[in-house]
Amino acid sequence: MNANTILAFRAGTERNQLADQTGDFTTATAAVINAGSTTAVAVLRVPLQTPILGAFNPLSPNANSAVLGSGYGRAYGRYGKQAPFFNSDAFDGIPFRVRVSGKAATATVALQTLLIELSLQATGTYAAGTVIASTGAPFACAVTGGVYFSIVAECLWTIGTGSNGNLASRHSATIAKLPTPARQVVSDVIQTNVTMPCLTASALNFVVFATAAQVNTCTLHYDEFALELI
Repeated sequence: MNANTILAFRAGTERNQLADQTGDFTTATAAVINAGSTTAVAVLRVPLQTPILGAFNPLSPNANSAVLGSGYGRAYGRYGKQAPFFNSDAFDGIPFRVRVSGKAATATVALQTLLIELSLQATGTYAAGTVIASTGAPFACAVTGGVYFSIVAECLWTIGTGSNGNLASRHSATIAKLPTPARQVVSDVIQTNVTMPCLTASALNFVVFATAAQVNTCTLHYDEFALELI
């Protein structure tokens, strides 16, 4: 968690924290948060003027998570105590960053791969035309062990019209596997394929998807899914 974090989901077992997922990921599967006795898709949304805000757990790892505050996050304020300084116009022409990081455990399955993608959408139904960042080509992980990944996308959005949308982004990512020393890095990749219109701030919603090539049980753990100032 950084001082400039606006909103974030973090791993945990409490409500609205990122839940671990275990199963078959041959179909692109969205990251989820705990929602009482069930789970819900983890949709990271830029702050708008309309939400009714309750108390928030402070995002800072240096703060007591049991002490609730009224702020969105840090953004250079007190630990989870500042007012929401962001509204529907706060991101018009102002760059921002979306980050996701985590790890996965895979079994020894021939030709197994893992792909993590960040999409501009608000549902758990995968659509290739909404992907703004990814870990690159599907990453080979056919040997038992841990996979670690991180995506950082820098985005710029402007209010306007146009069938191709108004969000531009570039991203860097890394994915690696231990104990076998293998890694894959993509750097400063420009977004080219997003077709979803993004005419208002309410369309700035982000979802993370994981996809595996082979049928076998994987365990996926997202450490953090965050929106930040630049």
